[in-house]
Amino acid sequence: MEDNTTETFHDRPGFWNTLKAKWYKKGLAGSTFPAAVTPFILSHAEGAESFLDVGCGCGSLALPLARAGKSVTALDPAPPMITLLEEDIKNEGLTNLKTISAPWKAGAVPPHDVVICANVPGLLKGSTDFLREANEAAEKYVFIIESADPKADKFYYKELYPLVFKRQFGPRKDYIATYDALHSMGIFANVFIVEYDFDQPFTSISDALEFWKEHMCIVTGEHDERLKNFLSKKLVEQDGMLVSKIHKKSAIIWWKKLNL
Repeated sequence: MEDNTTETFHDRPGFWNTLKAKWYKKGLAGSTFPAAVTPFILSHAEGAESFLDVGCGCGSLALPLARAGKSVTALDPAPPMITLLEEDIKNEGLTNLKTISAPWKAGAVPPHDVVICANVPGLLKGSTDFLREANEAAEKYVFIIESADPKADKFYYKELYPLVFKRQFGPRKDYIATYDALHSMGIFANVFIVEYDFDQPFTSISDALEFWKEHMCIVTGEHDERLKNFLSKKLVEQDGMLVSKIHKKSAIIWWKKLNL
């Protein structure tokens, strides 16, 4: 069972298994996140040709940047995510997108014009090390993308945690902590808030049940009926699928490389 400080669930070793990665890709297929973020990055990265996407996942930003003609290095520690990304690279015949299946390590990857890190809270938690390293690895710009709403719910956890675990789902950290850390370093970054949809589709109520059990680390069947009843009231039918409608706000924090 997970604790209720959930901002780093997906940074735990082994979290992104093949099952979760495929669910994520299904959600990404209909997400407006790439369309909301990619044009902004491109328009604010003047003169940049090479991009390093740290914690790239299955390519939500790496793929559209490569399609735009940029040279992209996509780095992620989860092999299932890299496998899915490499399938798309092969299918689209992209020769300007390189993948690296490894955790972030300062100096392990050559400098790029732009360093991007989107929704990887584990790299930002409790230390300014990654912020310094990202600034050092960038020749021109750094873009950090994080949640912009500490009151935002995650997969109905605010209702599900009291229902299943008999306790509250705790507040989530958002971009303010990163912005404050940058400020303390002498980096006075820019911030732009974007909104987007990340609806999660399921083939059946059983598929949805497995999704929530997997994400909430529930390994027994004792909560199955309770979860099914809850989800049947929350999910909506759309194009032959059951869909969890999710609307998000994120902050794009960016700055020109600074000599610290």
